[in-house]
Amino acid sequence: MQATRDSDWLRGESSWYPASESTPAHLTGEESPGGNWELASTSEVGRGWMRQRLKPLGPRILFTTAWAPFFLVAAAAPLAFPGRTSDDQMVAISLFLISWLLLFISVMNLRDGLPNRVEGIMIKFYPFDIGLILIASLIFPLHVMLDSRIGWLSFILFAIAQYRTIQNIISAVGQNSARWLLPINPEDYSKEVLSEDWIGVSNNFRNGPLAEWSGPLPNYAADLVGVTRGESCFVAFTLKHQHRGGALHDAFSDTFVADSRFASLLASPPLVIAGEAWPDRFLGLSDA
Repeated sequence: MQATRDSDWLRGESSWYPASESTPAHLTGEESPGGNWELASTSEVGRGWMRQRLKPLGPRILFTTAWAPFFLVAAAAPLAFPGRTSDDQMVAISLFLISWLLLFISVMNLRDGLPNRVEGIMIKFYPFDIGLILIASLIFPLHVMLDSRIGWLSFILFAIAQYRTIQNIISAVGQNSARWLLPINPEDYSKEVLSEDWIGVSNNFRNGPLAEWSGPLPNYAADLVGVTRGESCFVAFTLKHQHRGGALHDAFSDTFVADSRFASLLASPPLVIAGEAWPDRFLGLSDA
């Protein structure tokens, strides 16, 4: 989610950071690009890339993720203490499904609306621990055919799977969320202005995907996306965690800058052109 006012569009709204009196000038973990990147400054009109902070990911999933374990534990109560409801099994199944639905809602709340280039069967289900969920699902029918106590083994496995799923979600929202923007004249964009290892998916500027990083990245995909706000056009450099939600993470955070596997991606800007001058309304230099 983006800020609503142009003057807050880059640094974010102060309401996103309740622990601070105003929008912080620097967030823990934020790093600056290396010398190969031409950067603009918020203190003056200039050309170059700038970080656009997005609304922190944690608050989007806090409520639904926090309540999921409660409903899972509650689902065991009608079976552990039978006869207290009109239909113990139906109540248990309903509470069980609600607990997983809440986690699914959490993951969907992380989506940014752009295509997610997820590869591999297992990673398509991440952050859900689909392997353990499948094992628990296969074991569950045995409590009817063999021994009712097997149902509790299945429940324990589901509980472990949910714990792991929640940990995966927490890991996904534990990074700063941001993208890097370069103002551009739409007529200046073409595949010819892409840096090495970037593959164009559109030869002309548009709102939406423009190019993809072709190099290997561990559990991430890097993309260029066309963005417009008012009459201004931008190319956005994004780093997306490859899971069903596809949360956007700040490429220039200490996590990735210190990881040699991202060195090639971060060494040089994705475009060989400097772009246009930043409109002052985004830098807080005017009231427009």
